[in-house]
Amino acid sequence: MVHFLSEFDRGVKPWILPDIANRVKEGRVAVRWCSRVVEIRRSEVVVRRDPDGERETIPADFVLALTGYTPTSRCSIGRRGVDETSGVPRHAPETMETNVPGVYIAGVLASGFDANKIFIENGREHGGRICDHIKSKPPESPWGVIACLDIVRP
Repeated sequence: MVHFLSEFDRGVKPWILPDIANRVKEGRVAVRWCSRVVEIRRSEVVVRRDPDGERETIPADFVLALTGYTPTSRCSIGRRGVDETSGVPRHAPETMETNVPGVYIAGVLASGFDANKIFIENGREHGGRICDHIKSKPPESPWGVIACLDIVRP
């Protein structure tokens, strides 16, 4: 996990925080605090530590881009394939795969401009749809899987 702060944000929902904090404490989830992903390659990511700017290359089979409550156009798919009226990226609702093969959306990103439509409570089935699709037909994207999820902020 690469996180831009030195600890988890206070906005993390209280029923999620203990679980992820325990996974980090147990060593089951490694965290690069005060860091940012600066490049995603076919089988690795480049992470920059702030504020010294030191870079580290980490092997990766896939990337989950957890954008938080307010997604930006910088999240992989950019503005290409986004409905101008609703702000919802073009995707297949049954699989959550976008018009870019192997790139999926989930969570608040699937609600477009109306961030009050999808929350953790009613968007949790997105992950199952994505996993089912990946298991049934491996993605063709050389980047692996990129999913934009809203699980970090309320």
